[in-house]
Amino acid sequence: MMKTTCKILAILLFNTSCFYNDSIPPDQNVWPVANPGDLNMNTEVLMAMDSAVNIHPNEGITSIVVVKEGSLVFENYYFGNDRSTLFDLSGVSSSLSNLALGRAIDMGLITSVDDSLYKYLPAFAQEFEDFPLKKNITFEHLMTMKSGLSWNEFSTAFDGQENDIDRIIQSDDWVEYLITKPIDVLPGRRFSHNSAVPVLIAAAIENQYNDGYQSFLMKEVFGTLEVNNFDIANFRGNINSAWGISMSTLDLAKVGYLYLKRGDWFGRQVINENYMTSSVDVQANIDYYNSFGWMWWRYSDNSNFLSLSENDVFFAAGIGNQRLYVVPHLELVVAITGENEQFDFTLTAPFVLKDYILESIQ
Repeated sequence: MMKTTCKILAILLFNTSCFYNDSIPPDQNVWPVANPGDLNMNTEVLMAMDSAVNIHPNEGITSIVVVKEGSLVFENYYFGNDRSTLFDLSGVSSSLSNLALGRAIDMGLITSVDDSLYKYLPAFAQEFEDFPLKKNITFEHLMTMKSGLSWNEFSTAFDGQENDIDRIIQSDDWVEYLITKPIDVLPGRRFSHNSAVPVLIAAAIENQYNDGYQSFLMKEVFGTLEVNNFDIANFRGNINSAWGISMSTLDLAKVGYLYLKRGDWFGRQVINENYMTSSVDVQANIDYYNSFGWMWWRYSDNSNFLSLSENDVFFAAGIGNQRLYVVPHLELVVAITGENEQFDFTLTAPFVLKDYILESIQ
């Protein structure tokens, strides 16, 4: 589909429709399309956002989708991308592992978030026996980045020899690399960001689900949201559930909408409501500006970055300007993709949200 046919906002402004006046456009059977002005959003601000992205071809924003109060109000793709593009989600993939775990618990594959990881990795029974403190690592510890496993990710360059991300990529068995890392603090005691821990969650689920993790995602997780086309990277037999998922921006917005509705998908409770609520509640205070849930980021109460009346924003983040924002009190879901990993962009996803999308809400 041509990218000009996907700029829903601009079409609506002129009271015509590239979707032949159909209230729900082809290839998108979830939300009706609405004029932003009908939902008290300033269309001029949104058009300014669209122009700002278009005049910065090297800044890394490749698509933006905005869902407000259950209606699709903005959708556009940039620099040759379109609705069918599967965008690399980078670290947003980690938040999707939270969704997978919730579904696995609902199905009885995993007992609870408090269950010990070692029960689900029988191939490494000897490792747990040799280092019994590792038996205390729970799924909640993994999701809150408090596993206690030694990990070096941000103190050196990502491609440096001392960086665990580079080392795990070079290893033959990612699960083995992770689970054989030494314990340097008791599980549950300290936040230490480890981008790779979703690999352990995926391995535990795969050991419980006969058809494998990718099939589990397709049949049991994304299939319920009518996400029928996604990809998950495989490095020499290692499924990269941590930063290797790709999907369309509309499908990413569906994930955000499911969290907005606390697991309810148009009348069907896909994931337990209490689990979904706990997933985005603050589970760890990281620093002055940031807090963390179960694989979801939060702004701390000290942060005034967004200057909202309620600090209920939660989001998934990737290194290349990928973001999935949910603002419950505004009934707002914003999915943004990008591809710049050099940290040299000036038009970043957080400022797209702050200076344009939130600014447009009157």
